[in-house]
Amino acid sequence: MKKEVFGETRDGSVVTAYTLENSKGMSATIIDFGATVVRLLVPDKTGNARDVQLGYDDIKSYEDGDTFFGAIIGRNANRIKGGRVSIDNVVYQMEQNDNDNNLHSGPNGVDKKMWTCLPQDDPSSVSFICKSNDKEQGLPGNVTMTVTYSLSEDNEFKITYDAVSDMKTVINMTSHMYFNLNGHYKGNIENHILTLDSDYYNPVIDKKAIPTEENAPVAGTVFDFRTPKSIGQDINKGDVQQTYVGGYDHNFVINGDAGELRHFANVYAEESGIVMDLFSDQTGTQFYSGNFIGDQKGKGGFDYHFRSGMCLEPQYIPNAMNFIPEGDVNSPIFDADEHYHAESIYKFSVK
Repeated sequence: MKKEVFGETRDGSVVTAYTLENSKGMSATIIDFGATVVRLLVPDKTGNARDVQLGYDDIKSYEDGDTFFGAIIGRNANRIKGGRVSIDNVVYQMEQNDNDNNLHSGPNGVDKKMWTCLPQDDPSSVSFICKSNDKEQGLPGNVTMTVTYSLSEDNEFKITYDAVSDMKTVINMTSHMYFNLNGHYKGNIENHILTLDSDYYNPVIDKKAIPTEENAPVAGTVFDFRTPKSIGQDINKGDVQQTYVGGYDHNFVINGDAGELRHFANVYAEESGIVMDLFSDQTGTQFYSGNFIGDQKGKGGFDYHFRSGMCLEPQYIPNAMNFIPEGDVNSPIFDADEHYHAESIYKFSVK
């Protein structure tokens, strides 16, 4: 594992980059600010490595950025209606940083914190630990979070999440990696071919993007990716759900049983020949088509725009803490000292 200085935060913290490599030409670079994936090099069909991860070259851009490029999200991913959570009849108010709702835990999320790299004997993996203090995000409990990244010889990039709190609270973590399988600088991802192992998705109520409590069938809708189709095929069809969020920004329910690692997505980019398969043990995955990236400078001075990247974010159903009963396998509310654990695997190949 390679280790080098990435930069220095405005408060003087030295940010270190850790690079995992395998013998197949794939590598992943993660910094300890936000436990953020800043580079993901994957061999294409000609054997040349392409960086398929959107991001920045400097730490200031990660500190100032609001797109969450490559970051770990916690203690809660996605949106909470009104930023309010009721636990044991006590209402906790989080910051309303997105259309009156809380998004990705607000400005005090762990994506903007320094994580500590743990001692590691295995050169194919690296682990980071971070603490979210009681009420830091408006939620109860001191939560300790650990994330482990590993890279196999089979080009499997695995993320393992573990967390525990000293009080009953919400825990729902994910990775906000943005993918463009033709290369981070290649522009629009609408030509990517996507397949999702999902029979149901969660419609949103309005432009505030809080989902209903319904698992709606994808059959006969623009949300049906059960057979391969380009992301762009139906993205501009004018479906009311798409007009709310500017494209796709919805949770898809993963077929099978939550808690079991199972296949969810296949993504293919014809130009590069790169294929990505996603496996997750979570309830669902947010498919986001990069509708709000905006115009900004990315790595190497390249311009990023609308839909320059796509996200597949395994997690609980958004706002589930407010309508799924505690104790249900699909509830993100955990008792004090109850262990949260989740796994995702992003497996790369070519065709």
